[in-house]
Amino acid sequence: MRITTLTSRAAIATLALLALGAPAADRFDPSTNLLELDTIAVGSASYRQVRVTVNAYTLLGVDGGNAQPNRFDTTSQLLSLGAISYLGQTYNNVRAQIDRYTVLSATAEGIGSNYITSRAIIQPTLGASVPAKGESRIDPVTGVRITRLTDVKDFGGATNNALIVYSRYSPESSDGKYVLIHGYDSNSSWVVERETFKVISELKGEDGYRIGENQEVRWDYTGSHPKRVYFRKGMKFYQIDDISSPLTTRSLVKDFSSISPNSTEILNDVEGDSTSDSDHWIFMARRYDTGLGRNVVDMFIHFQKSTGLVHTLKPSDLDAAPASAQKERGLVRTSKGTAFVVPNMVDMAPDGSGIVLLFAAYQSPMGWFDRPHLWPLDLDWQKKTPLLIGMHENHSGWAFGADGRAMFVIQNSSTDNLDASYTTGANAGHQNVVEVAKHGDFGWENGFHYGRMPLSRKGWIFVNTYATENTSGWANNQMFMIQAKPKASTPKVWRIGPNYNAYRTDPGNGEKTYREEAPAAINLFGNRIYVGINWGGQLDHLEVFQFDLPDNWTEAPELQ
Repeated sequence: MRITTLTSRAAIATLALLALGAPAADRFDPSTNLLELDTIAVGSASYRQVRVTVNAYTLLGVDGGNAQPNRFDTTSQLLSLGAISYLGQTYNNVRAQIDRYTVLSATAEGIGSNYITSRAIIQPTLGASVPAKGESRIDPVTGVRITRLTDVKDFGGATNNALIVYSRYSPESSDGKYVLIHGYDSNSSWVVERETFKVISELKGEDGYRIGENQEVRWDYTGSHPKRVYFRKGMKFYQIDDISSPLTTRSLVKDFSSISPNSTEILNDVEGDSTSDSDHWIFMARRYDTGLGRNVVDMFIHFQKSTGLVHTLKPSDLDAAPASAQKERGLVRTSKGTAFVVPNMVDMAPDGSGIVLLFAAYQSPMGWFDRPHLWPLDLDWQKKTPLLIGMHENHSGWAFGADGRAMFVIQNSSTDNLDASYTTGANAGHQNVVEVAKHGDFGWENGFHYGRMPLSRKGWIFVNTYATENTSGWANNQMFMIQAKPKASTPKVWRIGPNYNAYRTDPGNGEKTYREEAPAAINLFGNRIYVGINWGGQLDHLEVFQFDLPDNWTEAPELQ
């Protein structure tokens, strides 16, 4: 008997989810390399009605005996088949090493959705107790599966809350195996194995200092280095190649001290991220100016990791800029010369179409340092004029239009619209903005966070909301997808479900608790969402929960 290796790491994550059952004789067709399985288990998840093209494999053995359930181990990539039909003959307990495969179709057991698209009020079904770590619940209305990933007791007293700190980047590794969990103090983080709920490591930098939100820890997105993360400290940019050994596999990627000698740190200011291939990065080189009593930016730095190429934008680079640039709004005099004012954040367009410098909104006329603008990768305004892509420095995210072009998503406080602007093409920029919805459509009491959607989920925007206590509305404290199309065409809203969080007031000062905004982030496959919540207030702190989406949700008839 000959078996081949399966292809695609995304498929590995998919295979790892198939169900156990009394094994029937499954089939492998050597003429097409088509493997058909009734059920298969991977980790704690399961799939049924699986069709896979196996492109490369190594047959390890045919053990015979009573047929055992089908299983796939994502770590060793060992496929165990209980009873497989091959050229008219059935073989029991076949073992094969899988190297490359492509999943054609599969149905996940226990992962589903009722695909509710109405604006009905959906309250969380909290139950009498909070789920224990590793326990899953199914929302009875939406059908979404919710699993608790963390227990803060596992972090050795280093934090009293487990967080997903922001919505604009994936907390999950490129192979779907690990999740990055942050502590409340902004300077701590841990890696948790998603299927076993084990704490793999606490992330640390040189000299053993903790790293977390402030150090802007990000996963490698390439798929080639699923255990790699990046972070920054001072003027240095680092990578850790194996999160299970953060102290021994850390290396310096680039020291920017000589490029901006007056600056004390490089950063994107927490909200930014790299391109989807983890190759292009944008930083502001910042320092504190004692004379002004605030931070200033000496330059913006674009860095391409694969080539080591660096581009900068300094105040002097604007000497020949036209009056329409309104550069004086972005500049300030310091004891060490002219510097930039600090923007809300800097970010890379996921597809590499440009760099976002997200400045606050001033009065008209608008310039390049007034509101979010998309700059070219080399920051050379003389080659390509910066493009206005938003009207405010509000919460923002990324999506892809139905045609696959990147869209910058942001709340417009002037018009109270959810805006989406293309970054490329004839209709790029805010001048041709797609007004997706009105704030009032969701309830005026709501605040919004937006995710970073993967290209595989074209045409949809991920939204999660936070609303004050003692208010009631269909969108309050909810997670949903909305089609990236003009509101005049009535975009569909897919209700993922309540976020199971209570946005509470701090009894100490009467103010809302920032961390309890519960920003939710979607993974690179677009099939899992992570959020730090208090289970409707039943917890006195936050724990991280995983919300599972059907793998094929974009194909659901209800969403077409």
